[in-house]
Amino acid sequence: MAAGGEVEFKFLFGERDLAKINGLISGVSAVRPPLHQRHRAVYFDTPNSDLWKHGFSLRVEASGKSYVQTVKRHSSSGVDREEWENATDALAPDFDLIKKTPLARLAAKPSIRAALRPAFEVNVERTSHWLEAGGGVIEASIDRGAIEAAGEKLGVREFELELRSGPRPALFNLARAFVSQAPLHPSSISKAERGHLLAEGAFGQAAKGSKPRLGKDMTCEQAFQEICRTCLHDFELNRPGFEKLDNVEAVHQARVAIRRLRAALALFKPMVFDIAYGNIRAELKWLARLLGAARDLDVLQERLQQIAGGQTARVKDLVGRCQAERLHARQAAVDALNSERGRILLLELGVWLDDGRWLRQPSSILREPLQGFVSLALKKRHKKLVKQGADLAHLAPGPRHQLRITAKELRYMAEPFVDVPGIAQERKRLKKLIDCCEKLQTALGTIRDEEALAEFLESGVWGDGAPIDYGAKSTDQRPPQSKKGIEKELNKAMRAYSNLAAIDLF
Repeated sequence: MAAGGEVEFKFLFGERDLAKINGLISGVSAVRPPLHQRHRAVYFDTPNSDLWKHGFSLRVEASGKSYVQTVKRHSSSGVDREEWENATDALAPDFDLIKKTPLARLAAKPSIRAALRPAFEVNVERTSHWLEAGGGVIEASIDRGAIEAAGEKLGVREFELELRSGPRPALFNLARAFVSQAPLHPSSISKAERGHLLAEGAFGQAAKGSKPRLGKDMTCEQAFQEICRTCLHDFELNRPGFEKLDNVEAVHQARVAIRRLRAALALFKPMVFDIAYGNIRAELKWLARLLGAARDLDVLQERLQQIAGGQTARVKDLVGRCQAERLHARQAAVDALNSERGRILLLELGVWLDDGRWLRQPSSILREPLQGFVSLALKKRHKKLVKQGADLAHLAPGPRHQLRITAKELRYMAEPFVDVPGIAQERKRLKKLIDCCEKLQTALGTIRDEEALAEFLESGVWGDGAPIDYGAKSTDQRPPQSKKGIEKELNKAMRAYSNLAAIDLF
């Protein structure tokens, strides 16, 4: 039986890059000759995915005439994973072996045991190399094949680096060297998760943010890692859909995941600030800016299409030109993610979360219960927002937009802790704070979108500079949205702000 934690990285790659990856492997000292194997793995679950929902995967893998049963407990960490492996006799679950794992309690339920059936299958050709680098031994494996579920197939091109012995930096440094030289894309989305998504018909679809698993006894360190890993996972989950140019919701959800991640870094800055912190924040801001440009043009395109019907050819021409600019912005974001800079950012973020210098700093906050630190931090942010919005009715567009950003940031900071006892005096008060922030953010966002649309149309930026004729009798050269609409949104924002200012959380 093999039980314990793996220390590994997984990367996705394109078939055209296989030769380059093999070249990089051949440039590292080998401990033993490469091993070529065909793997067939059948994953088992109930029709309701009960094992997966409880954080487990169960597979039986066939290699030649031998079988290995593996139970894995999911972890938000992109580096450490828990698994329990046992040799078995057939391509079917062995419940006696499951008794020796944390899955035993769930699998002991008669309803679960009776409902277990093959959920999906993974067939790959694996080539494994044992490499010696940086004082460690690292297994480098290339998997090529497919996941099959519900009559659908999803190609697999996966490269894995697993530390077999030696110090963790040996793995990290080899991963950096490979990622900087080949199009290897870090991914925490396992074959098991891709299989479940494929079986549900959800692979490549937009996925809303998931909830970090926070407990009342967690330390600040544990809570920060869990939140950030969840955000990173949500971003990667939306990436396949994001790369489809017609999937606007995946872009939105990918952007939200990065915003939540940046909010967590800002909230915990006193604890995690180290030599790498500034660069990671700057690189995430770079990525957020690209995602923001793509999202803003998606919204603008939607509004333009709403007003284009029955309007002049000039306006319809602007719709087409906006579409071209929108696709250009989306492609720029995709290209950035696929670039060396984008790949290194995601790799370094994963390494920093699991092994950053901040974890070894003499900070008393790290081991503290999260309630005290988070309560004080949210209180300061709440006070800042109230002060910033004191003159909301008369704020200019710039400061009003900054108020919206502050409200959104506070909302994203507070949301992970809504079910953690001790953060606020009452859970319902924290929920009210989040609700007020969302309403304020939404109302101010609608105003900003309308102002951006008016500015775009009035500028004639893609025309000849002449005023745009909207086909209306009025000489007011504004899009067909009423001033009353903006006033209505401003009133909504002021009500949300008033309720927010009155909340006594702590």
